[in-house]
Amino acid sequence: MSNSASTADSSTDSNSTQRQGRQVAKRAFAAELNEATHVFKESDEERAPKFALLPSGEIANRYFLVGTVTEVNDVGKDSEYWQARIVDPTGTVFVYAGQYQPDAAAFLYGLEPPAYVAITAKPSTYETDDGNVNVSLRPETITRVDEATRNQWVRETIDRTAARLDAFENGGEDGTDSTPYVAMCREQYGDNLSLEVYHDALNDAREDVGMDAVRYDDADGEVEVEAEADTKGGYTRVYDTDDADQSDDGDHDTDSNSESDPEGPTKEGAIDEAALASAVANAGLEE
Repeated sequence: MSNSASTADSSTDSNSTQRQGRQVAKRAFAAELNEATHVFKESDEERAPKFALLPSGEIANRYFLVGTVTEVNDVGKDSEYWQARIVDPTGTVFVYAGQYQPDAAAFLYGLEPPAYVAITAKPSTYETDDGNVNVSLRPETITRVDEATRNQWVRETIDRTAARLDAFENGGEDGTDSTPYVAMCREQYGDNLSLEVYHDALNDAREDVGMDAVRYDDADGEVEVEAEADTKGGYTRVYDTDDADQSDDGDHDTDSNSESDPEGPTKEGAIDEAALASAVANAGLEE
């Protein structure tokens, strides 16, 4: 497992991995993940991966998130089909596991909420009777973690999301959109696209882990820091692993799970990388 000091996603990283092999898992808060309702393929190939368009101007074939399972229910009719309600500082996402995710289903069956979990999952969308599009997740890996791991994920996801928003708002050096997905966001989400919502969500996340809020001026697109937040000293990014050589569009593949908790911080703000190995086994995560 490798470390990375990078705090921002890059279009180069995304484009270089999305053509073949397992896609990198992107970090996103529930507030944004639930609004990533546009799903598309970048080629006409039968097994081409599907991508969800994040409103902050990035695409995701898979997500990596850490949150609190507050409720687990069997919602299946003819067979077990487990629904887990997972919350983060910005909202709620729903995870579903059935016969095609047997390890995840068994894990949820034996889980007693509330519990912190780390999960890699693929997004699914479905349209309700009233025409709304809802987002849910199909788990690939899921394991229990501790509060320190959850808080670290929150800080890391703040960095990632803030970097995406900054790239969206400020564009490239030549004044054009930083990635083609920014233009796609404007086209697909139109008047419903409000980046202020995600700036507010980031402040909710910052408050949750004791960071200082950042004021967002929607009138001219400027972001002003109210106070210097001490968020970088002492903690190490731990969620990067080598990509696995695995097809990315199969609906029936689920990695093995572990219910053991990680060891926790080895020093203030740092988490032992080996502690998360079971949560992200064979998962290619953002660098």
